[in-house]
Amino acid sequence: MPEKPLYCLGEAWLELAADTAPEWADTFRVQVGGWGAVLCRDYLRSGGRAALLSQLGADPFGRKVAARLASDGVDCSHLCFTDAARTPVVFSGDGEVLPYRSPSAELLYAPEQLDTSVFRDTFALCFSSVCLLDAPIRLTHLKAITAARDSRALVCYAPRLAASAPHWPEEGSLRETALAFFPQADVLLLKSSDLFPLFGSHELRTALFALFSCHVQLIFYTEPSGVSVFTRNVMASAADCRLTEADLLHRLCLLDLSPEKLSGLREATLKQLLR
Repeated sequence: MPEKPLYCLGEAWLELAADTAPEWADTFRVQVGGWGAVLCRDYLRSGGRAALLSQLGADPFGRKVAARLASDGVDCSHLCFTDAARTPVVFSGDGEVLPYRSPSAELLYAPEQLDTSVFRDTFALCFSSVCLLDAPIRLTHLKAITAARDSRALVCYAPRLAASAPHWPEEGSLRETALAFFPQADVLLLKSSDLFPLFGSHELRTALFALFSCHVQLIFYTEPSGVSVFTRNVMASAADCRLTEADLLHRLCLLDLSPEKLSGLREATLKQLLR
């Protein structure tokens, strides 16, 4: 029996990447970017099946993005296309990100366009903060989360404040919205770069009590020195570990972990996830 797929609700854009700051670049590499697209491809490399839920512009860039993702093996059968807005284009290089995204097609991805039947045979729904702007797609996230939970799929959330900031008009509203979606998740995919923008502290332990609220049962935490996995009762860490979020998610899939099983994970299982 084939394993269940991961569905990623998020953005995909055409990215023009340079080896220097965009303002000084003469040439750019054309690639597909966006957290949603990247996670899907990473999950495929980990050995799983991934599908993208999003909307692109009915324009040449949208067709190019969809074709590239499909050629990589991403299930693009649920992508929507619109004439109401364009596919976003992002220039990047030397740490700079210059998005041309207002408005852009994925932000107009409305709840009525989401086929909730896809969650009946889904391992997990994943999303980040990039697309949680005050736009139709925020309501689509809420509908998707409800449908995934009704189907007993894992709901996984990656805040990604540093990556989201260039795409938000105001950092305060980004932080407020990001925090509001924390309790919606079963699994949090947290990076050390998320801590200070969220909690005003670089210390994870000061934030753990606030993080384990409502549905949250497992936190995967990545920092330069290694990775850690926490439940409400136990934890496991691995120094110099290169385990990615996609790797962890695929291992959770292979263990066939439903939301109600997360709280009962033992330390031995957490260590197994980090190997």
